[in-house]
Amino acid sequence: MDVKSLINRIPESAKKAFLVVLVAKILVLSIGYIVTWINLGLVCPLDVLGNLFYRWDASNYVTIAQNGYVNTGNDANFIVFFPFYPLLIRLFTFSFDYASISALAIANVASLVAFFYLYKLSKLEFNEGAALKAVLFLSVFPTAYFLSAPYTEGLFFALIISCFYYARIGRWELAGLLSLLASLTRLAGLLLLPALIIEYYHQKRWRLCKTKKDFIFVFSALTGFFIYLLINIFVTGNPFSFIEIEATHWHNTLDPLTGLNRAWYWTLNGEPIDSLTLGAAPIMFSVFGLFMIGVAFWKHLRPSYLMYMILAWGLAVSTSWWISAPRYIMAMFPMFMLLGVSVNKKVLNCIFVTFMLGWLCFFTVLFALGWWAF
Repeated sequence: MDVKSLINRIPESAKKAFLVVLVAKILVLSIGYIVTWINLGLVCPLDVLGNLFYRWDASNYVTIAQNGYVNTGNDANFIVFFPFYPLLIRLFTFSFDYASISALAIANVASLVAFFYLYKLSKLEFNEGAALKAVLFLSVFPTAYFLSAPYTEGLFFALIISCFYYARIGRWELAGLLSLLASLTRLAGLLLLPALIIEYYHQKRWRLCKTKKDFIFVFSALTGFFIYLLINIFVTGNPFSFIEIEATHWHNTLDPLTGLNRAWYWTLNGEPIDSLTLGAAPIMFSVFGLFMIGVAFWKHLRPSYLMYMILAWGLAVSTSWWISAPRYIMAMFPMFMLLGVSVNKKVLNCIFVTFMLGWLCFFTVLFALGWWAF
């Protein structure tokens, strides 16, 4: 079969979805590149690329990739970052002079995989039209620039969405492997455990007597987390040192009311940009996530997706700092499938996309400049 025949076999909606993702990525990367180039001055293109979205946690992942986890100095605080993304950076970096470019490339390739599986999963659950719109809404979501930045979002999305897809079609061994890698990427990977248990028995029509050997793969996320705990023991002697460091160095604890109070304080008292990014936006995104959970109940969303959305929202707002909530709310990926099947009118669709796209461009500029933007 030649290439042309192969392309002709691809559904039109899939081609449109690919085009949507491509255009959105070009837009985000172009904005980031231009802003970084202006901000740095007249430097060579490779230097601009190396600094593209290289903000905040991005450098910490590269440091881990280069030096591993350590137990002395400021770098000892990086134990709170999970190991799979730094491991990939190390594997695909031939010179650490260009490690930030490797990190950027890995994140973008992984996010393409995430979009591919979001399309497949949405098509499986609903139809091609809903799948196309799900991809569109994720592409223009106001914090979607993290899918093009050297952060874990692209990788994590690829792992969790593909995990759900293979669980959905009963490929539990693959779903288990992907959930293991997801829990080695972010703590939120553990949320797959209850979601997969529900998905398994939903497929068995809730009859425990139909449990088979493949049920063991449902618990793979725990294996990934235990590996991370072993890393903590090996480096610090304490399996839960990451929790202590999160509280003492990063000043982040399990305290959602304090998180809400701080966000409200910044909303009322911060300078305009800080008032938005540290206060109003975290609150608005959290409310939006809660609203989408309500929509999921109303639409009778598949139980495993609903469970994952509830847990992902709860984790996003569970801390004493909500400053990253807009980024974490995006991880509630079933909401994009819901939007894809719910937003049916063309006018409403255009208004919604235009609104989100405007905020995406605005936050992308802030992030590229080095302002706090989630």
